[in-house]
Formats: sequence, C-alpha cells, structure tokens
Amino acid sequence: MTTNRDEGVIKFKLTLKRAPAPEMNQVIALEKWRALFFKLGLIGEYPIDKIGYGNLSSRLGVKTFIITGSQTGHLAHLQAHHYTRVIDCDLKKGSVTAEGLIPPSSESLTHYAIYRDNGAVNYVFHVHHQKLWDLLSAGPYDAIGEEVAYGTEDMAEAAAKLIVGKTSGIFVMKGHDDGIVSYGATAEDAGRIILDLYRKLAVRQ
Repeated sequence: MTTNRDEGVIKFKLTLKRAPAPEMNQVIALEKWRALFFKLGLIGEYPIDKIGYGNLSSRLGVKTFIITGSQTGHLAHLQAHHYTRVIDCDLKKGSVTAEGLIPPSSESLTHYAIYRDNGAVNYVFHVHHQKLWDLLSAGPYDAIGEEVAYGTEDMAEAAAKLIVGKTSGIFVMKGHDDGIVSYGATAEDAGRIILDLYRKLAVRQ
C-alpha cells in the first residue's frame, strides 16, 4: 500500500560538498530536543511510505546553519555525521549548498529564510503531529495557507514573513499535513513552545 505523501522529498537544487561532519558539541542542544521529540512521536517515519519527517536546525552565522540530514527520521538518536552544514541558499534559484556527509533536510529553504530575515532567531524546529496540527490550524495561531507547498521557495518566503519582529513563536503549515514549526533565540525557547502545546493537548484528550 502506498500514498501520495511527498514529505521528505528534496525539491531544491542541491550542491553537497563532502566535508567532515559538524562537531558533536555543535549539535548537543539539537540532539537533546530531537531525542525527546522522537520519543513523543513528533519526529519519526511514516510506516507505509517509509518517509521520515521532522527536522531541527541551529544558526551558525548570518545565513548559515546546522540541520538534521534528510531521511533520518527513523533514527531514535543521531550522531554528528547525521547533521549537515548549510552554507548558502538562493531562493530565487531554489538552490542549497551544504557541507557534510549527507544531504540536508528537505525543509532547508524554510530554515534559511527564517534565519535570513530574523537575527534574533537561532533555532528552528519542525515537527509533525496530526492532533497538534489540528489544534493549531483551528487558531488563533500563525499559519501558512494550504495553497503553499512544503519544501518550496514559496513556503520559505511565507515563513519568513510570519516571524518578522518576533523572537520566538510557532506556526502551522496548512498545506503540509501535520507540519508545525517553532523558533526561538535558544533551543529551550523553541522546544518549550512545542512541548507546552503538546501537554496542553494531552490535557484536553
């Protein structure tokens, strides 16, 4: 059995320069939250499609960042070589240049646009959860319209517009089933927003 799900498919033009993986101390904060999100089912792999979902990143420079590698969602814990450095993006050309051992997440353009347009944001977390997505979609939360497809330049630009002037927050991608993005100045800021809403949902159930 298969579905029409296209999550996890890289839609940008990728140049991957083979280079040493990031240092483990550069990804510890990301891995702490990723391991928790995996345990809660916010990061993982769709069993029928065998497609991974969820990705986390942290800023390195003005427009450079470390991000989880593509199709690593099925792994409960990542090592440093499962992370990749994105060193350049061009939204007009729909291109990403990265350094590392594996391709970066298919949502790299969205992460890039957020870092580019908001210097206060240092962490971006993208998770999936159907009931949490339903809760956020019902409002009153920031949202990107259902006409905007995941992994595209349009999604990246829409995300960048939502976060202007904000230091932390969360938004739902209505055109990306189950897709939710949080952001913050610290990993704790970005992670707590998701965790608090997840716990709020659990209380309602």
